Amino acid sequence: MTDHLSRIRDIAMLLPGTTEEAKDGEACFLVEGEAFVRVSTEAATLHVCTADPSNEPCWADIPLSGDVDWTLVEDRIARSWELVAPTALLEAGGR
Repeated sequence: MTDHLSRIRDIAMLLPGTTEEAKDGEACFLVEGEAFVRVSTEAATLHVCTADPSNEPCWADIPLSGDVDWTLVEDRIARSWELVAPTALLEAGGR
């Protein structure tokens, strides 16, 4: 799991304005103080922010066990960042 967290950290920290903090046994990645990715080290799960049909933020889970699709993980992290980042950072370039 440590390798997974390192890889997720490498992906998330490339996005402008990203910071990391630990909360309740999770590594959280934030932009402007808003979480866009949470990694549960106990459950080996990646939680990414997504939008439901009403555009309200909610969370989707990606298991980090077995054969992980890292292309999907990278895309979901970037998309999650895009949903949370302020307009000024979006214009600065996410991906």
